[in-house]
Amino acid sequence: MCVMSLLLCLVSSCFLLLYFFVTVKTRSSSRGSSRATLPPGPPKLPVVGNIFQVGYSPHRSLTALSKIYGPIMGLKLGSLTTIVISSPEAAKEALKTRDHHLSARTFNDPVRVFDHHEYSVAWGPPSARWR
Repeated sequence: MCVMSLLLCLVSSCFLLLYFFVTVKTRSSSRGSSRATLPPGPPKLPVVGNIFQVGYSPHRSLTALSKIYGPIMGLKLGSLTTIVISSPEAAKEALKTRDHHLSARTFNDPVRVFDHHEYSVAWGPPSARWR
């Protein structure tokens, strides 16, 4: 009886370790692919991201961070990924030449439930219907 419980413990711990390593590997590989498309930014804390680095004076802290990470940087504010553009040249390029990439809107659950994103001009994508 003791040998059976020891064997069961050994097998279950092996499966637990295997599950842990597979989970860590898949999370690190999926983060790497999405991280490659984001601009550089400061290291993030779990759950809160960079909220404490922005602080009470965001204009000052973002200016200091832009001197370290460049005119375009990525921040994580809670669960929201934010791209900060802090130079006029980069802002002009983003708003003039890459405006279609930046003009998408996120839909919250009530908007989706009532199909407002399908039929409302306010929630629709930028198109000729806007003009």
